Amino acid sequence: MKNHKLKIFCDFDGTITLNDVWVNSLGKFIKNKSKFQELCNLFDTNIISARECIKRELELVEDFSFEKFNEYLDEEKIDPYFKKFIDYCNQNNYDIFIISEGLDYYIERILKRENISLPYFCNKMFTYIDENSRLKLTCEFPYSDENCTFCGMSKRNIILTYTNEFENEISVLIGDGTSDFCAANYADIVFAKKKLVSYCWKNNITYFPYNNFLDVINKINKLKEKNKIKVRQTAQMLRRDVYMGG
Repeated sequence: MKNHKLKIFCDFDGTITLNDVWVNSLGKFIKNKSKFQELCNLFDTNIISARECIKRELELVEDFSFEKFNEYLDEEKIDPYFKKFIDYCNQNNYDIFIISEGLDYYIERILKRENISLPYFCNKMFTYIDENSRLKLTCEFPYSDENCTFCGMSKRNIILTYTNEFENEISVLIGDGTSDFCAANYADIVFAKKKLVSYCWKNNITYFPYNNFLDVINKINKLKEKNKIKVRQTAQMLRRDVYMGG
C-alpha cells in the first residue's frame, strides 16, 4: 500500500470564510446592485472571464474607505472548524495552500486576525486616484496563465506546481464556486458545495459534498480507512496533457 501524502488546495471566499467576502464586504461599496449582479451572472455563465469580471466590478466601487472596509472585514467569520482542519493537516503532514480569485488585502487581513499562517495565491489589489480625485480600486493578476484568458488566478497551475505525483502526492481541492470549476478537473479528490456541486455532477467529476471542514476531516479519515486515497485517472491524464503542452 502506497503511503500517499495529501496536498490540500483550498478556496477562500465562501469556503474558509462563511460568506463570499468579495460580495458581502467589498460589495457594500457598489451602489449599482443590478449591474453588479449582471456581471456576476455573466461570469457564472462563462460569457466574460474572471479577469474582465473583476476589473469591471472594481470599477463599480464608489466612495471606498479603508476604515469602513476594515470594519466590514472584521465582521467576516471563518468556518468554525477551519483551525481544527489546519491542526489535522499538520498532524498528518499535509500541506495546505489557499487559492483564491479574491484580493490579497482582505485575505491577508482576515488570516492575520485569525492568527493563521498559510501560503496563499490570489490577485493583488491596488488603489489609485482618478481624474475627480476619488480613491479607486484596481488589481493585477500575478498568478494568471499566459495561455488562459479566463481565469485571473490559475488555480489549476498552483495544483500542478505544488503536487508531485512521482512522490505519491495526491491533490485535494476544497471549493464552492465558479472560480473552482477549472481546477476541479485537475484535482484527484474534490470536496464541493454550492455551485461546484452542480458543475462536478454535470461534468462527471467525482466529488464529496461537505458543509464545513469537520465534514472534510471525517471523509478523509474514512477514505484512509478504506484505502481509497488514490490518483483520479481522468485528472491525471488532463495534468499530463498540460505537462506535455497539450
